Amino acid sequence: AASPFTSPVAAGGGGLFAAPLAEFKRSALKKQLIKAAEDKDEELVISLVEELSAYNPTDAPTLGLGGYGGVSAKDAPLNGEWRLLFTNAKDAEAPARTEKKGGGFKDEVAEGVQITTGQRIDADAGECINYIYASGDKRPFDQLEITIKMTALSSRRVRLDFQRGRAQNENAPLSFLEDVSFSFPPAFIGDGLARLRGKDPSVEPPAYFDILYVDQQLRAHRTGEGKIFVQMRQ
Repeated sequence: AASPFTSPVAAGGGGLFAAPLAEFKRSALKKQLIKAAEDKDEELVISLVEELSAYNPTDAPTLGLGGYGGVSAKDAPLNGEWRLLFTNAKDAEAPARTEKKGGGFKDEVAEGVQITTGQRIDADAGECINYIYASGDKRPFDQLEITIKMTALSSRRVRLDFQRGRAQNENAPLSFLEDVSFSFPPAFIGDGLARLRGKDPSVEPPAYFDILYVDQQLRAHRTGEGKIFVQMRQ
């Protein structure tokens, strides 16, 4: 069987030189995208993601996620750990940024604080853990983990149902705040609200993303709110 990472172009379809030309273009775009992500150049990142999506070597990125498509989880393109390189979704790292006196968060984390943001996907279980780890004397917490159920709705769309979270902070002012677990409302509540807004949650659920590009190194997706995430496999 063909690898889920192999598209007709990558496999050599479209003429003798199609595959090497596509691979050359893909490699160049990936290098540019990684550099733009490191530079936090939002406009360039969005442009490069759109261009790179045309060279996506993976026909069905959601194969193997929770058994989708009858593919083993070990062959699932999404399976494994991913480190966040870039996102224009400001709330993705908001808990790690300095809180403003009037509410909300500043654009940058406190001086001296190092933030690691990523995601561990267990394709067999059909779930992921989104995490933020913080270090440094002025860190607002030690780590925050959110467990999310992932359901493949199509070859490219993944539904997200937030289930539970855990926040740890050894510097918390009160001992019971050092390790806090919490749960999110059940999925049917969000589905009901979606239906009230005239949306079909089986097609457009409350939270989802569409995979624009994924290979064995890099991944890019767009959320239902139109936010872009670029991640690198660990």
